[in-house]
Amino acid sequence: MTAVLLTGAGSGIGAATALRLDRAGIRVFAAVHDAADGEILARGASPALSVHTVDVTDRASVEALAEAVSSQLGAEPLTAVVNVAGEGIAGPLELLPIESLRHQLEVNVVGPVSVTQCVLPLLRRGRGGRVVFVGSMGGLVAVQFAGAYHASKYAIEAIGDAWRQELAPDGIFVSIVEPGPVATPLWAKAVETLDRLPASKRYAERIDAVRETLRKASKNSPNADKTAAAIQHAVVAEKPRTRYPVGVAAMVVPKVRRLVPDRLFDKAAQQATTKGAKDE
Repeated sequence: MTAVLLTGAGSGIGAATALRLDRAGIRVFAAVHDAADGEILARGASPALSVHTVDVTDRASVEALAEAVSSQLGAEPLTAVVNVAGEGIAGPLELLPIESLRHQLEVNVVGPVSVTQCVLPLLRRGRGGRVVFVGSMGGLVAVQFAGAYHASKYAIEAIGDAWRQELAPDGIFVSIVEPGPVATPLWAKAVETLDRLPASKRYAERIDAVRETLRKASKNSPNADKTAAAIQHAVVAEKPRTRYPVGVAAMVVPKVRRLVPDRLFDKAAQQATTKGAKDE
């Protein structure tokens, strides 16, 4: 039976994927950060889905998760680990508390590496195991006031590439899913990080514009269904793709960005921010 460990299953892309895989008859070990989110998820799933509370930034917590999954699997292999857990921190790098930067990298980069390290022995019990990282279009294109988030997603691109090469001799596939804007709680949380920044006349107008952009994104972006479908393909396809761009923006914007000179792109980004401020 196909068995998948999925982090970040409490909301957004993770919850949508957990339920999609569960409906497909896949055994899901759903890892959540908040136990209350896990209870909500379990109510909408079959009895085969099990919920596990984990803090991906705490190695002991991750090791306990791996032990729990191993215990429930017995001698059976884990088919895939899907690293969805993530967080978005917004704000100009000059004003960003250094602890916020560390936290962003711990959650979005160190956490997925830690989880994957701990379950690789379970993947190696079988053949054709899968490691899936949920990255972002933001791992290919960076804009102002999201530097910490972009840094974490650029890092996932590198980690996915390196691990794909390292695990190929073991027959383990590594895929990176790269969605464009998706309506998830991440946007609202990013607005909260902006609201906690110290006051700054230098950045005030542009921060207001970014705040409004994030609020619109949380309302107007597509839902997580297409991203969940891409993750499912990476888990069950005989030959999964190395990358899954999801949505028109994810397929088009990175290609255009490579063709546009840096200063021209920077100018366009500044104009977009200024327009956003005027449109409020």
